[in-house]
Amino acid sequence: MKTKMLSLGPATILVAAIMLGSIPAASVKAQSSLHDWSTVQAVAADERLVVEKKDGKTITGKMIEATATNLTISRRGKVENIPRENIQQIYHSTGKAEKAKWAGIGAGIGTAAGGGIGAAKAASVSDDGGIYVLAGLLIGAGAGAVSGLAFGESRRHRELIYTTP
Repeated sequence: MKTKMLSLGPATILVAAIMLGSIPAASVKAQSSLHDWSTVQAVAADERLVVEKKDGKTITGKMIEATATNLTISRRGKVENIPRENIQQIYHSTGKAEKAKWAGIGAGIGTAAGGGIGAAKAASVSDDGGIYVLAGLLIGAGAGAVSGLAFGESRRHRELIYTTP
């Protein structure tokens, strides 16, 4: 039985080289647009932004305006001005955080798990084992609600629109 070797002709090599050469150009173009402040200035008013400052603090608010030197957002009913030189990255946050929905789902799952664990513990105790079921239900519901709330908040989509050069 004869095996056929894969033969790469000059045309195939040329096409591969062109394709590989165009990849860095595309990534440089994408990176340069992340350093373009006009992208931030193009964000519509009342859009949700997440601003990471150079000192490590994160500020979330709604866009008011972006000038050449300053970003103004509304945060908790107050206007906040952030100098452009203090900004590390800006994310455009879209989608709705369904915190109540996920907190309810988490509370339900936590209640069931806590009740099950409490019931298992109560089965091994001869007297007053019902307290374990009650404690398991309460602790499970609380932990599940908090976990669901955090998960629901994270359901928003964040897109990086600006980073400092």
